[in-house]
Amino acid sequence: MPASLVFLCARKVVSDHGCALRSLASLPQELYPVLFKAAFLDQRPLVIGELVLRWPERVLSLTRSLRACQHCCLDLSRDWPSRDCLQAVLLAVVKGLRERDRRDRNALRVLDLCGVQDEGGRREPNTMGSWFRTVALSKACLEARGRRRGGESTPKRRRGVSSPAVEVEVRADLFVNGSSFETVRQALRGGGPLRLVCRDLRAEELSTQRTASLLDMLEPSALRRVDLRYNNLGLAGIALLLPRLASCPSLLSLRLLYSNVDVHRPTPGMEAGLRELAGGLGGLLNLREINLTSLRLSGKLRLLLSALERPLEVLELPYFSLTPSDLSYLSSSPHAPALRKLDLSGNSLSVEQLPSLQRLLSLSRSLSHLVLSGCSLTDSLLGALLPSLGLCRGLQSLGLSLNPLSTRGLLSLAHTAICLPLLQLLVYPQPTDCYEEGLPQPPSYYNLMEFPLDQGKLARATEELREVLERAGRADLVLSTDLYSHSTAELLEE
Repeated sequence: MPASLVFLCARKVVSDHGCALRSLASLPQELYPVLFKAAFLDQRPLVIGELVLRWPERVLSLTRSLRACQHCCLDLSRDWPSRDCLQAVLLAVVKGLRERDRRDRNALRVLDLCGVQDEGGRREPNTMGSWFRTVALSKACLEARGRRRGGESTPKRRRGVSSPAVEVEVRADLFVNGSSFETVRQALRGGGPLRLVCRDLRAEELSTQRTASLLDMLEPSALRRVDLRYNNLGLAGIALLLPRLASCPSLLSLRLLYSNVDVHRPTPGMEAGLRELAGGLGGLLNLREINLTSLRLSGKLRLLLSALERPLEVLELPYFSLTPSDLSYLSSSPHAPALRKLDLSGNSLSVEQLPSLQRLLSLSRSLSHLVLSGCSLTDSLLGALLPSLGLCRGLQSLGLSLNPLSTRGLLSLAHTAICLPLLQLLVYPQPTDCYEEGLPQPPSYYNLMEFPLDQGKLARATEELREVLERAGRADLVLSTDLYSHSTAELLEE
């Protein structure tokens, strides 16, 4: 749709830095939000800084202010933010706190940076990812506090002159690893006029002790998601952290990826540790999403999930080494009808597991995102699943990459997919009959990734699939072989 006249005028105003800075004082404050959006879109950091210094409202939410609309193509819930623009916001907040005349005029008390894109999306040059954003925020907090290299200091006050205790709360999603831990720790500990509050935490490659100390410094009431990756926690580490998370009443999501737990390598006390893990999960009263990627806990799904207080909406179990008993439990559990996203990637599915998976799909009427990539699904196994899959009428995305399916099997899949009215994305594997001669049989996950393709056969198979969609009038359904194209929205915010 065409841009509004107000937005076009705002872009004209911010296009000249000098003119914009001179005219802000005479412009109505009601125009500041649209000027802010125009300045961010056109990357005018000087104008952004002055707008933040004069911000007329108590709250400035970056994603809400810049959410895509009919006259702005920028959306920070989808696109990576400009580094210069984001730094301009932070510098202006710190400057406003340090200059008394600015504090008296500025109403800003909450800067909300939550929900800014971290992965995927459009990443242009001169953007700022989540790790750099976390470090920049932490340094801004230290700067506002008056920390200097070699020690701490606070600005001197003239005798007899009091300074109002103005505080700005910065709400953000933090990404912490070994390189940034100390800077973030310093920003979180102690007081200061710029207070960092974490909503979603992602911590990578930290020791159990560092992870625990980080959690202890966060505000429990604000924490909504915790994502712990590559931290080598083991059962003992997870058991140490879960009681800390139990004190977080708003915690909706827990992700424990590659945490070095494997029941196939038993250790003394493992059974007691698993019971402690289940009890800890049971203490997370509002948990709605869990990801246990590469926690090889074969046969333990009932123990872990039956302890939860409420049904899950998102369950991700890649490389979990699922057994028939695990799938049997899941298909008859309270979680089955509540699931909105299910990811079973990397679990080899067999004929023995088919009845449970069929029952699970037939019960999951609320399911909108399903991932069965790398599950050893052959034409015959997929064919047996298709009737149950066709019952998932709310499905929006389906991931089936890295399965040994032929062109014939994929055509059967396409005919089922076109009957799913809400399906927007189908991620499918390269057909096994489109590889060059010599593909091992049955092909492994790695064979399907690395073996050379016959481009002529692949082009013909791709055209056949697209013809199925065209004949059904499903131009809205995207077909993709990109392993990383499968992404989902913030399900818990819907």
